[in-house]
Amino acid sequence: MNEKTLTGKVALVTGGARGLGRGYALRLARLGADIAIIDRNLKGFEVYDFERKQMTAPTVMDECKQLGVTSIGLEVDLADRETTEQAVDQIVKELGSLDIVICNAGGGTVQFADELKPGAKDVNTPGRPSDCPQDMLMRVLNNNLMSCIYTCMAAAPYMKKQKQGKIVTVASTGGLVARGGYFPYGVAKAAIIYYTRTLAQDLGPYNINVNCIAPGIIRTGRLGDRSALADRIPLRREGTIDDCVKVVEFLVTDLSDYVTGKTITIDGGSCNQR
Repeated sequence: MNEKTLTGKVALVTGGARGLGRGYALRLARLGADIAIIDRNLKGFEVYDFERKQMTAPTVMDECKQLGVTSIGLEVDLADRETTEQAVDQIVKELGSLDIVICNAGGGTVQFADELKPGAKDVNTPGRPSDCPQDMLMRVLNNNLMSCIYTCMAAAPYMKKQKQGKIVTVASTGGLVARGGYFPYGVAKAAIIYYTRTLAQDLGPYNINVNCIAPGIIRTGRLGDRSALADRIPLRREGTIDDCVKVVEFLVTDLSDYVTGKTITIDGGSCNQR
């Protein structure tokens, strides 16, 4: 799809300053949408060599502007409901509407590399269902589940008023396949899948579509090269950002107008879930 099918639309991408979020923002900008990005660090790409080398401008907002659209960025902690509401209000005030929301912010990370000393790596959760420190539990649940819920709740009134909208939440195959490790990330992602289904029922009468994607093993700067895991995947390769971007494009354009409340796995066939 090369035509500007989203011209006149405004899209919000949370966690859009790097990685998968950057991919979504750039694709929607190429389709003509004006882009708002919310991230805890609008230059978060700087700590990952893989992502820093891909940048074509100082920020993702600047990259979107190079594609001929308007773009703004806000550094916001989406784990705070009031702050999230204020940020969404500001986006609508500056850009005029809110038609598309991609709830991409999250990750199974207790401390991000840019929060630590230079050269440090992300600290991922080793929490288990029977033993998870409270600070780890709340950080991961807030960054994933609550940020998603707060973003959707802040956006819903605007979409209801205009009687149209597309919301895409982001879960993970980790929320579909139960394992003892990597808790509470999997719990948060499983809850997002449930939330998506209920939100779709709630907003359906307002002509608002709500769907979820559940990526599997995807190559990003944060997660690194995991091509060694290819033998676990039926398609025999790790996924790319573009693999996820294509599905999001489907979910935010008129191609998916009669699809809502669904979760689409993007995992090369490795997750045997419906």
